[in-house]
Amino acid sequence: MHSNQLENCVLCGRLYLKSYTDFCLDCYKEIEADFKKVDAFIKDEANREATLEELSEATDVSEKRIADFIRDGRIYGEDFPNLGYPCAHCGTVIKRQVLCNSCYEQFSSEISRTLKRDKLADEIGRQPQQRAGKYWQVKQDK
Repeated sequence: MHSNQLENCVLCGRLYLKSYTDFCLDCYKEIEADFKKVDAFIKDEANREATLEELSEATDVSEKRIADFIRDGRIYGEDFPNLGYPCAHCGTVIKRQVLCNSCYEQFSSEISRTLKRDKLADEIGRQPQQRAGKYWQVKQDK
């Protein structure tokens, strides 16, 4: 059986018994109230074209929190043509993940190159240096 642990709330820092969220009860209630405001606003047909900035301004919910709702799948960004949040690297508006496809591909190729270079360096470093070995072997024989 899993026992609850004391944790600090990610938002306010207060101690709470962690069970299912990273937030204390007060912060959790605040997040849920914000979600209900945002959800009610975008469910209205007239507001389906709203951008992240417009949605934030109309509901008094921070853009970061709305982006978290989209990123967590609580709001399906694909249903709203203008609703998205900026890529963490370049700022391009995206509807899921943290990076746009371009930045993801760029980082993936850089990581792949780095891993290949490190693997090659490890392989070169592990090979016995035969020339030095033979030199010392010949010198010791004399």
